[in-house]
Amino acid sequence: MKPVQVVKILAFSMVLTAVMLMGWIGLVYAVNTYTAIAITAEEVLNLILVGFVAVIGLPILHAATYRWFWHIRRKQAAGELLLGEEMPGFGSEPTQPPPPIKWRARQIAVYALLYLVGMSSLIAAYAPLGHQEALTSFLWRFSAGRASFSSLVQLVIVFLPMALCFVCLIPLFEADRKRLAAGGLSEQEVLGIRGRQEWLSSFATAFVMAGFLAFIAGNMILAYL
Repeated sequence: MKPVQVVKILAFSMVLTAVMLMGWIGLVYAVNTYTAIAITAEEVLNLILVGFVAVIGLPILHAATYRWFWHIRRKQAAGELLLGEEMPGFGSEPTQPPPPIKWRARQIAVYALLYLVGMSSLIAAYAPLGHQEALTSFLWRFSAGRASFSSLVQLVIVFLPMALCFVCLIPLFEADRKRLAAGGLSEQEVLGIRGRQEWLSSFATAFVMAGFLAFIAGNMILAYL
């Protein structure tokens, strides 16, 4: 990464941190002063962080994973990565932009709905600090120590949601496989099918990653604030 890019990232991070800090203080003051709602600083901070992860983080993670998945597909198509070989680490190699795909209006509407559901579910699940407390207590109850707690977090927060997402996608991918095997599709139609597969797979991955980040944010607040 070029030094100029590093400086830009650092500057953006500093500005973003300052904005979120002022928003945190301002929201705590406004809610407790001008409304009848009693809310703690910890609850507001968790709400801000989870909202940021859901609304800003999810699209960024999705764009990154979508680009990376296309990178892996291109390597496999070129014979540079064979089935069964160890996958390169996420973001460990330079990538090219995904191929341009002309999405139909119906697909765009479905994708927008998925985003709405994904963001809403992340906020509903993790924004209330009480939900974070209940989930953390549940995980600690069935853990024998910190190591087993971390393993249980991976199972419940990462692997289980990922498995559920891909169970939902398997029938669609199987139908796509049969269409591709039958042949008779134009190059643009094949690209559209591949693009939909990568879009959905990367969205599921990004959704799980965002959920994990939201959980970590709440867990840190509960542990240190």
